Amino acid sequence: MPRGNSRSKVIRAFTLIELLVVIAIIAILIGLLLPAVQKVREASAKATCSNNLKQWSLAIHNYHATFGSFMPAATTNPHRISWPVFLWPYVEMDNTANKYDKNIGFWQPNNTIQNTHNGVCSTTAKIYYCGSNRQDAKWQGDSYWRARSNYVINWGPVRMPLLGAAPPTFSPWGYTDFSNRASPRISNLDKFPDGTSNTLAFSEVLMHDNDAAADFRGDFMNDDTQCGRFMTIDTPNSGVDELSGGWCVNDAVRMPCIVSGNGKIAARSKHSGGVNASFCDGSIRFVSNSISLVTWQALSTMNGSEVFDPNY
Repeated sequence: MPRGNSRSKVIRAFTLIELLVVIAIIAILIGLLLPAVQKVREASAKATCSNNLKQWSLAIHNYHATFGSFMPAATTNPHRISWPVFLWPYVEMDNTANKYDKNIGFWQPNNTIQNTHNGVCSTTAKIYYCGSNRQDAKWQGDSYWRARSNYVINWGPVRMPLLGAAPPTFSPWGYTDFSNRASPRISNLDKFPDGTSNTLAFSEVLMHDNDAAADFRGDFMNDDTQCGRFMTIDTPNSGVDELSGGWCVNDAVRMPCIVSGNGKIAARSKHSGGVNASFCDGSIRFVSNSISLVTWQALSTMNGSEVFDPNY
């Protein structure tokens, strides 16, 4: 039989140069796609944060509809309670609210159970945390373990405790004499000469990445000095926070602090260029780091009658 012609197939491999070109193209595509992915993630986190602030802001109005005023920022009369406790029933945390005992302080059992997260104050919820920050952050800076949060109440352009003379203008929350926790300021909608749409309610702060860090920022279940509040002494994401009692851990990115007898905490976030903030009419706005200090402070008071550019 005649033998057919056999042809061997030669499989051509990539040359080294061709392989390097392909790798380079893939690297360029990844470099182009990563920023876009990061932008999408940040947009999602920013939207989640805005929604959380919206829920807290609606809660103060539902509280007002029930009691005829906004809740206190904190009170020690007769027991130490911070503002989240008053708003739990209005942010779908009824079970937590029902378990909390208002006849004792936040730090007492079973509101808090020492060295465990079994107490009521250790209950966490998605509404506590900005999407750009770690979730389920807790306080373990002392034996009274509890939840932390990115969201804090507007304290206005004053230190806590107050330094100097009492100012003529102030935020909806604080103390009537600017120093005594037993005398919380109680505001209602009839007491806003500046208008609720021009008065800040909530904004953000950053929390330490270590639960065991004894740093007051984000410690919103605590009624103590500087806890659960932000001041407008500095514009967003600027200045050096000052915390009293030694409750400052100055080793975290974007969270500079020193110990001071008269503290201040700036609004801070991981969002690019500013912070989310809510207003007393329930609206939400992203406030740029470049806002003027005069305007930022005017927005934090309810009775200053200031005139400023609304396009801040």
